[in-house]
Amino acid sequence: MPPAAMPSLLEELHQLLRHDARLVSEGTWRKNKLQDLIWQLDAELLRLLRSHPRIRARFFREVDGVCVFDQAGFQQIVTGKDFLPDSYTAYKNQLGLTSEQRFLSASKDVVLAWPYKDGVLEGGQTQAADKTEERFWHETLAAEEIDWLLAPKALHRFRRITAHKQAPAERLTADEHLLIKGNNLLTLCTLRARYAEKVKLIYIDPPYNTGKDTFGYNDRFSHATWLTFMKNRLEVARTLLRPDGVMFISIDSHEQAYLKVLCDELFGREHFVGEIVWETATDNNATQISVEHEYVLCYAKDKRRQGPWKIQSEKAQRIQQEYETLKQQHPGDLAAVERGLRRWLTQMRKSKAVDLSGVAHYAYVDEKGVFYPGNSANTRPGGYHYDLLHPTTGKVCKRPTNGYRWPEATFRKADGRGDVLWGADETTIPKIKKRLDTATELLKGYFYEDNRRSTQALTQLMGRKAFANPKSINLLKKLIRFTTGAGDLVLDFFAGSGSTAQAVLEVNRAEGARRRFILCEQLDYIETLTLPRIQKALGEDTLVYAELAGLNQPFVEQIQAAGDHAALQTTWETMRGKARLDWRLNAEALETVAAQLTTFPLPEARQLLLDLLDKNQLYVPLSEMADTDYGLTETDQRLNGAY
Repeated sequence: MPPAAMPSLLEELHQLLRHDARLVSEGTWRKNKLQDLIWQLDAELLRLLRSHPRIRARFFREVDGVCVFDQAGFQQIVTGKDFLPDSYTAYKNQLGLTSEQRFLSASKDVVLAWPYKDGVLEGGQTQAADKTEERFWHETLAAEEIDWLLAPKALHRFRRITAHKQAPAERLTADEHLLIKGNNLLTLCTLRARYAEKVKLIYIDPPYNTGKDTFGYNDRFSHATWLTFMKNRLEVARTLLRPDGVMFISIDSHEQAYLKVLCDELFGREHFVGEIVWETATDNNATQISVEHEYVLCYAKDKRRQGPWKIQSEKAQRIQQEYETLKQQHPGDLAAVERGLRRWLTQMRKSKAVDLSGVAHYAYVDEKGVFYPGNSANTRPGGYHYDLLHPTTGKVCKRPTNGYRWPEATFRKADGRGDVLWGADETTIPKIKKRLDTATELLKGYFYEDNRRSTQALTQLMGRKAFANPKSINLLKKLIRFTTGAGDLVLDFFAGSGSTAQAVLEVNRAEGARRRFILCEQLDYIETLTLPRIQKALGEDTLVYAELAGLNQPFVEQIQAAGDHAALQTTWETMRGKARLDWRLNAEALETVAAQLTTFPLPEARQLLLDLLDKNQLYVPLSEMADTDYGLTETDQRLNGAY
């Protein structure tokens, strides 16, 4: 009897890898997971490979006493078309959807990864389909095709929104607030044609890549994929900023350091403005260190164009409110008003009910309002020396040892305004009164607000708990007040629940100045949460809502939502007549698709239909919107030239 044939290296490798539970899910090989582990030089995978003598001899060697892994050689084996052949791969070959495998880093191809939040990966990066339930697919396209994919797209379904109604938009003005539904990368590329260097402030709250997101984001990317996901968007976003524009990005400790390095590369390290540490809540379940904060990174398009950031103190305004209340309680009695104000300041300091740090010394009242007496003495030798006569005694007032801090003309002007505090007689050094309305505030690198407060506020506004951990309206209003003014444009392309829009509207009303916002969001809650929230905050303002005009994208959504093979077959029948299919497809083999769908597990069947679509035609190109096949109305076409 002839001896049994020795298994091939591929067969032995196939059997060995089955021992790693991470690589097989419901009987299906997770080839992308294997490639991720190779790129990461995963210790568990390496130990498994070294445990097999033949594979160890093929892919490992000793160099000066150190075991070295042939990563490139192993990668070439597992990306080859002969590795783990199956009926699914064979059928894709038949359809014309696969080609000779090669390293992306050695080619000009670009991997397009479209998780639920779409992304673009450059050559050499990997995808992150770590959770089998994720809606995730990817393609490899030639670099020249990416320019077409990211070309401006057409919008449609324009609606004008007021506080109380919605109606189709017939015309647009140049200063409309905009809310756009669609892939945010493609939306940014579309906006770039009209808004390059016109945005004063960008704020975004992207997925933090923690794996804990509960509201529709793909929040479990591999690290490299997440960075590329961010890089593609930030590159386009930077082109939208004015020369004096700034960008703020919320993030937590999982990716903060890496995002900082990425932004240093994209903006230039010299344009890093700073970061805000936001203490959000108390962590009582820490294993080692209790993490109770997030970060907000800030970069300028050109830091040299940024002047001092100062605004009228919000804390001072709170003191002013209390002063006005006390004036009504004690009309004409300034002494009683001052006593009441000081009692209230003491109460606030003890109870910490209101943070008045930095302004609590405004505890004096005269007929003009609230003030504090500024110290007139120069802190070191070299001050101004002159004589001031006391207005009552007519004698020369006591002078500071080091001289006055201000020249005599400053004192004379202040006295003419009634802003000098004279002592009872000449033995007291006179002081200049600092008025409460001149108190300014700096944008500090620390901010405290329990994020449960934002959740509660949104729940109260919407009448239901609608969104987990919305961003702080107070923090956003602070950023807007410090960095923008009347007529400026604010952009948020991870709109979420719409916090940025509400903050802009509230600052506009408080200051009587109009700023404009553009928000982008892809997920369906844009119509059930984001839009209704903004509508509640509009007041007398109006908003224009529009969507990227889908071409193949509606089919993508149908495929992702299909719950069984029958639904996929129905979708395929529609796709055959209406979808833009991949140009590589074998027309004759397409006749077998319907029959083949049921032979594959549902995830693979979905993937097959997704692979059939031309990813360059997810949305209608702006340059082709007049094509009647796309179904855009004359109004849609006209409004695309006006937003």
